[in-house]
Amino acid sequence: MDKIRLGKTELMVSRVGFGAIPIQRLNDEDAMAVVKRCVELGITYLDTANAYSTSEGRMGRALEGWEGETIISTKSQSRDPEGIAKHLAQSLEMLKVDSIDLYQFHNVSKFDDLEKVLSPSGPFPLVEKAKREGKVKHIGITSHQIDVAKEAVKTGRFETVMYPFNFIAHEPGEELAALAAQHDVGFIAMKPFAGGMIGNATLAIKYLLQFPNVVPIPGMEK
Repeated sequence: MDKIRLGKTELMVSRVGFGAIPIQRLNDEDAMAVVKRCVELGITYLDTANAYSTSEGRMGRALEGWEGETIISTKSQSRDPEGIAKHLAQSLEMLKVDSIDLYQFHNVSKFDDLEKVLSPSGPFPLVEKAKREGKVKHIGITSHQIDVAKEAVKTGRFETVMYPFNFIAHEPGEELAALAAQHDVGFIAMKPFAGGMIGNATLAIKYLLQFPNVVPIPGMEK
């Protein structure tokens, strides 16, 4: 598996990552088998979230004892310090790690939410403190709204941005990829198969591999 530099994080991650939403639909045994098979095949970047019910716990159990390289990212939708602190503690416990490689503010798709996240009394300073303490290594953001995503990149506060990107909804993604490259922000592409609308996975991934700073994270369950 080729690797790609994830922007200013300087993390070298697998060219294609693992999206862990679908393993919620499986039983424990099958979910952990999918995660194990992915890392055996050379996928090092694995993405989950506090909101994905059983996903974090299953990923943590699957990777327990794994001696190969892994770069784990997770997320929280909380917009206040107390909520983020609670979610971060839960994620560390569920994932069975002492430090999360990339911690993301989840689904920041309104300018009001971006303002809340970055407020001096908001959750961003708490995650910065967690980074100083070694509980978090890098800080990112995810969004479903292009103008908010672009503004987040321009702030210089986030090391990565995650946004829907595929050859159906391609223009916003292409624009954001160029802006992210300009600011050295790592770009993680969610929904590379357009939520299942694209049946040709090979074609979908080949399209995204044209962009040297984009890491697609297809959801996997088999």
